[in-house]
Amino acid sequence: MSLYMTRARYTPEACKGMLSNPGDRASAAKAMFEAAGIKMHHIWMTANGDVVTVVEGNAVSGAAVSMVVMASGAFTEVDSIELITPEQQLEAMKLGGSVASKYRAPGK
Repeated sequence: MSLYMTRARYTPEACKGMLSNPGDRASAAKAMFEAAGIKMHHIWMTANGDVVTVVEGNAVSGAAVSMVVMASGAFTEVDSIELITPEQQLEAMKLGGSVASKYRAPGK
C-alpha cells in the first residue's frame, strides 16, 4: 500500500449544493474511500473549493475512486500524487545514479 496526496476541485454546482444543504463531506469521502479499500488519513478543504486528502491504498483502488468522483459531476478535476519517504527518495537517488549511465537522450 502506498500513500497518496489527492486534490480535487468542486464544481460551482457542487458548491451551490453545499450552500443550500450543508453537510459533513469528510464522512462522505471517508465512506467512499473505505468502500474502495482505501484508508483516509487526513482531509482538508481549501478556501477556493478544493479538497485535499492523504490516503493509503493502491493505484487500482485510487483509479476507481477517481472515476467515481468525476462521474458524480461534483468535481472538475482530480489529481493524485504517490508520496514516498525520505528513505525511499534516497533509494531512488542511488538507483537513478546507476540507471543514468544506461540512458541516452534523444539526438545524442
